[in-house]
Amino acid sequence: MTEHKALVVDNSPVILKIVSKTLEDVGYSVQTAGDGLEALDLLMEFPPDIIFTDLVMPKIDGAKLCHIVRKTPGYEQIFLVVLSGIALEDDMNVLELGADVCIAKGPAATMKKHILAALERFETGKRGSTHIEGLQGLFPREVTSELLVNKRHNEVIFERMTEGAFELDGFGRIVRANSVCCHLFTTVEAEILGTRLIDLLPGDHRLQFGLWLDSLLPNNEVEPLVFDYADPVFLDQYQVTFNLVPIFEEGQLSVIGIMKDVTEQKRMDAHKLQLEKELQRIRKLDAMATMAGGIAHDFNNLLTIINGNVEMAKILSLDEKVNQLLAETGKALQLTTGLIRRFSTFSDNYLPSKSLVCVDELLSGLLENELAGTDVNLQLTSDGQVSYVDLDVDLMIQVFQNIILNAIEAMNGQGQLTVDLAEINGLDEAEMTGLRVSGGKFIRIRITDTGCGMDEAMLERIFDAYFSTKQKGTQKGMGLGLTIAHAIVKKHGGLLKIDSRAGAGCTATIYLPVGQGAKRCASGDADRQQFRVLIMDDDELMQRIFSKMFEQFNCDVTTVETGEQAVGAFKDQLAVGHSYDLVLLDLLVEGGMGGIEAAAGLAELSPETILVAMVEEDDHEVMHNPEAFGFVTAVEKPFSIDTVQTLLNTYVQANTQ
Repeated sequence: MTEHKALVVDNSPVILKIVSKTLEDVGYSVQTAGDGLEALDLLMEFPPDIIFTDLVMPKIDGAKLCHIVRKTPGYEQIFLVVLSGIALEDDMNVLELGADVCIAKGPAATMKKHILAALERFETGKRGSTHIEGLQGLFPREVTSELLVNKRHNEVIFERMTEGAFELDGFGRIVRANSVCCHLFTTVEAEILGTRLIDLLPGDHRLQFGLWLDSLLPNNEVEPLVFDYADPVFLDQYQVTFNLVPIFEEGQLSVIGIMKDVTEQKRMDAHKLQLEKELQRIRKLDAMATMAGGIAHDFNNLLTIINGNVEMAKILSLDEKVNQLLAETGKALQLTTGLIRRFSTFSDNYLPSKSLVCVDELLSGLLENELAGTDVNLQLTSDGQVSYVDLDVDLMIQVFQNIILNAIEAMNGQGQLTVDLAEINGLDEAEMTGLRVSGGKFIRIRITDTGCGMDEAMLERIFDAYFSTKQKGTQKGMGLGLTIAHAIVKKHGGLLKIDSRAGAGCTATIYLPVGQGAKRCASGDADRQQFRVLIMDDDELMQRIFSKMFEQFNCDVTTVETGEQAVGAFKDQLAVGHSYDLVLLDLLVEGGMGGIEAAAGLAELSPETILVAMVEEDDHEVMHNPEAFGFVTAVEKPFSIDTVQTLLNTYVQANTQ
């Protein structure tokens, strides 16, 4: 006959003795444990064929032990016998434990009879319990029922806590854990119970916990161990705070732990910090814009006078040495003029002269020229879309050249340069990357090199004016390259982002809005027929300037100051059978209706009217999504005569053909 192994689990020495003696008398090899945690320790070294377990025990109770046995591969076929002292008071829950036999605790002789019957069921392979043995002669106890109600109440609260909660024994092993705790440790209750907490913690936190646990003695005053928000524990993809409180009861140590998931809050804080840094950078650029707008024009006038006098002096001078000095002065003036020209791109009054350009062709030609004579391998990829963008070619060449030349220098003239173009949806990209990309379609240009890269400190300063890693001098870096590139891309309604790590190369990502006229661009000159244009602006000087611009293209122009006047003028023309081919509306006017309200009124009168918003701030929401406000497009004030030609060619002429 094969000797069977039995494990008896109960915190009552009397019950342990009764059950063990009964099993040993029929030839079973028996081991005993005082609670569920001791039982788990014995399972590996003494794998039993049958387990007799009490339900109410300290640390890990019988219900949890049954759950672990049934959920753990290799143990699920163990024959389970529950010895319940609360069977009358909790019969339904006892039957839900998945035990093969349930026996109510009672007189020793009665228990022995039911234990032997359970062994017979075990040896004949009869499994599954539908009732509780040994209830005859027992009476329910009111105090036990009350204690069970209180116990269930506490268990419900513990399980439904929004924080992770757990309990450790004096050796730091987990004897109780709620579902949130298991979730944060990415495990299940059957696996985490009995596990040492120190084995679940990473690195430095493991060392801190071990030292703290060793210091816990009944007579020592030990503070709780806290891993706070400033020093969270990294658990896989979660960042978690811990508060561990030691408790001594009758000389026995236990630890109550509370965990809080701060992952999302940390992510939001990091995003907020990134936005604050971006805001600081924008403020610096705005300060430069204010200064540039005030001094660029005056500087150019002065430089024109100085340069003219130098040129005249060169003509009049017969002294070779003086002419040599004048020639050097002329070179310096050329560099100064170029610097002022670049510097003036920061000015709010500086307007890009835009035209519809195929970015693919512009980039491929530029890359071919800049990479000639280097050992840089180029990989140019595209999603196959023809990428048309409204941009100032000269300004955008500055942007691409700066990034490409920086990449070549970072690679010391040899390496891999990867350029990828794709058409993306702005809102989808913003959701994926966290960047402030507005709605609508954008061309995303990624330029990646295999150079030396940059550390975090340098990366934070790359857009700062006059910060440069290059030698300073007349022919070297002035520290304005990426600062100007940032300003140029921003003026085009786009975004420039640099990502890099030390020794891991660099990626420059440029987002440019898809050209509004990419699908409706008409060929030919706009001035072949006369168009009727209505302009609303409360600045009389602006009215005159804009009128002269449109009149250069043979347009019949009407100007008004407020939205009410614009709607009134439009109604008057409709009454006599005429309409306007193009309406430009300033968004902000003093003492009257603004452009957005006027656009809504005009759309009711004539939904097909071509409405253009005039915006003074390039980050205005209408600038990024004009269609949402009833406009076909938006232009930034003041705009150039090239913008007028683009509007007439792109929208008015195309609409009348």
